[in-house]
Amino acid sequence: MDRYAWLPSHQQHAAYSLAHADNLIERAGRIALDHTRRGTVTLNDIVVGDFATMTVTGVAPLPQAMVRLASDALNQLRSTLEHVLYAEIEHRVDAPLTSGQARAVEMPCTSSVDKLQEWATRRPRRDVDVLQPGTDLYQRIADLQPFHHRNSQDAHPLEVLVEHTNHSKHRTPSLAATLIGAVTPDRPSDDIQVTMPSDRPVQVGDVLARLPVGRVVEVNLWPKVSIQRPHTQTWHILIHELRDLESWVRQTVLPTLIAGSTDVSPLPPHLDITVGYADFRTALDAASPAPAADRLEKLVGAEIAREGLPGILLLHPHGVPHGQALTAWAATLSDDEVLQRFESLHGLEWHDFDATVRAMIDEALNGHRGPTGPLHPAPRPPCPTMIP
Repeated sequence: MDRYAWLPSHQQHAAYSLAHADNLIERAGRIALDHTRRGTVTLNDIVVGDFATMTVTGVAPLPQAMVRLASDALNQLRSTLEHVLYAEIEHRVDAPLTSGQARAVEMPCTSSVDKLQEWATRRPRRDVDVLQPGTDLYQRIADLQPFHHRNSQDAHPLEVLVEHTNHSKHRTPSLAATLIGAVTPDRPSDDIQVTMPSDRPVQVGDVLARLPVGRVVEVNLWPKVSIQRPHTQTWHILIHELRDLESWVRQTVLPTLIAGSTDVSPLPPHLDITVGYADFRTALDAASPAPAADRLEKLVGAEIAREGLPGILLLHPHGVPHGQALTAWAATLSDDEVLQRFESLHGLEWHDFDATVRAMIDEALNGHRGPTGPLHPAPRPPCPTMIP
């Protein structure tokens, strides 16, 4: 069965546009991830009376390529839905659109049923029969409008996408900054005061924690590379914003406009469009179902597992003398392999845990691939660009 039979030939262009947006999101996310690896803020302990304050003394500037790639991805998503709507109208009309009608074709973003009807019946659109109230295409457009979310129209995906793209195309590039997501002491105590995360970018002079002079505490700092929504001035984790809008366009907008339903197999997001495809179905079969945000999350999870796995194995008496060998072995594992081994240790009874750890140590020391136990996927620790 063809999972994508709902996609007619005149709409196949959408798959390639989605792939381009996915590539832009991955590039932006990788730059954000590399930025957080290098360090986003510098800190210093400043003594004030009987307390030492962990104070921000510097904030690393964000790479501007990341900001512009994010803007490009948003604009590509907006273009994709506009192209799909235009192609659908052009396919349905009996006669070619006039130049005025063609210029008037756009995806509306309206706050009420009346506003949408006004949009459709304004010239020259009112002469395009397939756009008029009562048609199935008009209803599909209506189903995507923000007025269906009366209590949070400014957070509706269409509203968010339109505001992002209008601002970046006509005013200024998207605004991104580093915020602090969380500050967590390794050993919480009543005499350690941690500042609650702010909803604004971190600045020099911000105090993140306060503790008595003489106390030595390790503190974990979780920065968030974030993008600002122009219409609400609120900050949102950049990779999450791109992920959510990409998912909405691919899984909701395109099926709704083209098939009139979301009860279809969404198009795959990750397709290599640097090569040509003689057959469109072959191209879809070659595409990965994992979007850029998921691939980045997997990358981060693998890095965490690669660092954490040797430490877990070193807790076992059989592994204590072999720290360097275990670290070197973990470094040779692929992302899938290290994630499988790391996650297989979670949720095991002691006997199974002991046997699984011994098998991994034997594999690391002797190169023999022993059993790694059943998979028990566990939540991965948060990473700087993706924490909820």
